[in-house]
Amino acid sequence: MSKIEFFLTNPEFVRWVKESDKDLDEYWEMWMEANPEAFQDILAAKEIISSIDFGKIKPEAGVKEDILSKILKDYEIETKKQMSVGSVQNTQKKGLWDKFGQVPRIAAILFISLSIPMYFLKSNLEKSEEIVEEVIPTLVKNIAKGEKLSFTLPDGTRVWLNSGSTIAYPEKFGADQRLVKMEGEAFFEIEKDSLRPFRIVSNGFVTTALGTSFNLKAKETSGLQVSLITGKVKVEEEISRVEFFLEPGLEFLDDRKSGKRTVRKFKAENVLAWKEGKIIFQNAGLPEVVSALEDWYGVEIKLVNSDKVTWKFSGEYQNQILENVLNSMAFIEKFKYKINGKNVEMIF
Repeated sequence: MSKIEFFLTNPEFVRWVKESDKDLDEYWEMWMEANPEAFQDILAAKEIISSIDFGKIKPEAGVKEDILSKILKDYEIETKKQMSVGSVQNTQKKGLWDKFGQVPRIAAILFISLSIPMYFLKSNLEKSEEIVEEVIPTLVKNIAKGEKLSFTLPDGTRVWLNSGSTIAYPEKFGADQRLVKMEGEAFFEIEKDSLRPFRIVSNGFVTTALGTSFNLKAKETSGLQVSLITGKVKVEEEISRVEFFLEPGLEFLDDRKSGKRTVRKFKAENVLAWKEGKIIFQNAGLPEVVSALEDWYGVEIKLVNSDKVTWKFSGEYQNQILENVLNSMAFIEKFKYKINGKNVEMIF
């Protein structure tokens, strides 16, 4: 018996998908935590169960079992075929959604939509149902430098976006998953939904969560940083399918410069400082300080005579205007500055 067939023939699993309740949610959430390798099989089985409805059309005796067997066989064949050639089936979205990449779908739904009508036709049944996929608009939020935004997604998930960040998400999430795509930095408080994992696509990685809170920072130049506060998340590289599992207090770091990927401990107060209106520097070099100030205040900083300057600057500022921050830095690092609207000069 295949793993998917195990779930399809498990009465409690089927009841969980069709008529979920608190006890079933708790049981299957614990089961998934103990068996993370079965996650994709659970999603495939869920979609198969959700997509088959024999209530309106009554097939002849034995046809239901034949259809289920055919779907399982075709799904397993297609899965092996995809694994052998490394292919990924994608759905296409328009506009900014394309910019972030395409979204893989479970092949089982294709076999369901094709197999059931064919079997009914062979059985001389006159009625058939046409499945039309609903086109759901994509919403995009672009946060300018110097600004921040908090809002709620359609499922109830709370999001805090840092300056210079972009997020794209559907107006309404689907039945099998909640998918968003983003660049920049954001903090997520995921609304718990055991049947629809929450996925964030960013910088070639997919971060998956059920009900949890974490900070995610994704920039083309630096890579990806996922810092987990509560719950559990999985970070998966889209191409290699390598997976990293995080528990509270751990973060995943993909360093684009060194090419290293690590899981390490972190200080929550430092990672989440931006949410509280704080800028924290710890032995920061001049380029790091300049980049942070440009993003935080929405300015452009020009350095004058800085070729031989070496900084290891440490400091903390909360809800301070730029002039106050520069005054404090200038006293320690011995430089002058000029502020002209959105243009700033630091003169050494």
